[in-house]
Amino acid sequence: MLRNFLKTMTMKENKFMRTIFLDIDGVLATDKEFMMNRNKFSQKNPWARELRVPYGWNKDCVKILNEIIEATDATIVLSSDWRMHWNLEDLDKIFIGNGVIKSPEFVTHQYKRKMSSELEDDRCYQIKEWITHNKPEKWVVIDDLDLSSLGENFILTRSSEGLKQTGLKEKIIKKLNNEQESQETNTQG
Repeated sequence: MLRNFLKTMTMKENKFMRTIFLDIDGVLATDKEFMMNRNKFSQKNPWARELRVPYGWNKDCVKILNEIIEATDATIVLSSDWRMHWNLEDLDKIFIGNGVIKSPEFVTHQYKRKMSSELEDDRCYQIKEWITHNKPEKWVVIDDLDLSSLGENFILTRSSEGLKQTGLKEKIIKKLNNEQESQETNTQG
């Protein structure tokens, strides 16, 4: 609890922060991974067996996420339901085990907007709350759920392809690095 509070305080001081709100299923783990033989996966990966991770992530999706992280130095905030099953320390092991070069530093809270709300509605609410309290300068939400109420910062993936979808990597990097606005400024000057 104190660790997360201190991290939140540090983030408030960093006004130039770039943030990725990241889902796992349908973004890093495609339908193929979800349907894989889970016993073989846990037998091959002792860390997965220890943490009870049901399946691995798509290597091509992980490669693209790593390229995005390298190009933007973004902070990862996990908005996925995976945050309900593992703490940040275990998530770090899971990210490392899957080959991701940076682990989530934060997770969104798990509060429901209202008792009868839908998953999409709750996730949007949780992300908006995190943004309100931490005020990242640049942010994107990558998810296979329809979170379009979050506006132009929302990047929809298809669960069959995840981050491998053509053009997504470039779109995310441009949003986080403010490249579109930089190009417009250069054209005007």
